[in-house]
Amino acid sequence: MLRRDPKVAWGPAFQARAFQAVFPMVFRIQSSPRTYFNTKKIEPPTKVLVPTRHGDVPTLVYAPTAATIEDAARAGRRPPAHLITHGGAFIIRVPEQEDNVAQYLASSVGCYVVIPDYDSAPQVCFPVAEEQTYDVFRWMHESGSAEGWDVERISVGGPSAGGKYAVSVVTQAIDDGYHLPVALTAEYGCVDFVRSDTDRTSTAKRPVVPPALMKLVRNTYFVGADVHDPLVSPFHYERLEDFPPTLILTAELDTLRREMTEFADKLANVGVDVTYREFAGVDHGFTHAKPVAVAREAIMMIGDHLKKAYA
Repeated sequence: MLRRDPKVAWGPAFQARAFQAVFPMVFRIQSSPRTYFNTKKIEPPTKVLVPTRHGDVPTLVYAPTAATIEDAARAGRRPPAHLITHGGAFIIRVPEQEDNVAQYLASSVGCYVVIPDYDSAPQVCFPVAEEQTYDVFRWMHESGSAEGWDVERISVGGPSAGGKYAVSVVTQAIDDGYHLPVALTAEYGCVDFVRSDTDRTSTAKRPVVPPALMKLVRNTYFVGADVHDPLVSPFHYERLEDFPPTLILTAELDTLRREMTEFADKLANVGVDVTYREFAGVDHGFTHAKPVAVAREAIMMIGDHLKKAYA
């Protein structure tokens, strides 16, 4: 029997479950090698259950190399930590898709990487995943000493839907008066559900994120949500000036490019330290697809952004 949130109609719920079934196979076929670097060897991620207000969330934790941990200890410090809120159109639950980014950050930047397997549509609707990812961020602060990372140097970032969730972690921390991430990254995200999907255009014949996919997202995860709520659409959040240093990466052919470009402008206009880059000739998901050179450059930009914040 198809499990779904009772607010989600059967048709969209069925489409979402079909998407969940097909995506892992498509990702394996279309993605480049999952490691794009000659990285130092790190151990496979450990799996932990992180308590949240919506139940325990299975979470992958990548540790930096033993040498990095020892070097930090000799300097009287612990390694920093980065929370990745993975992508997946608010529907997919494949945290392992961030393996290439996590391996690079853990081995080359020298930070722990935490990737929660948050709940998704059609099983849940807004704001479950926003609250789960924020609760994982709070757990990282509250449990960092036991886990081994520096609680004063925690960052957050993510691609696609994960970019939106990463931004929402920041807005929730601001609203709560909680510790802020020392840095934010958002790669080809989606931050404004107020605007019409007809405004999301691309010169590509078959863009990765077509209007049909955005309609499915609206009819499953965000069904019944107020799109003007800043937790839904952080583009309209009123305290953007409180954001940490932010990296925004977009793609020329991505239908979400315009809203992320405008979001970067809004942040810069209120004094936030923003780094923005649009990659030519590629579409949504370019950090996980060919050409590998583009993916590598983008991932290294993420690493450089985090290194600067951790320093």
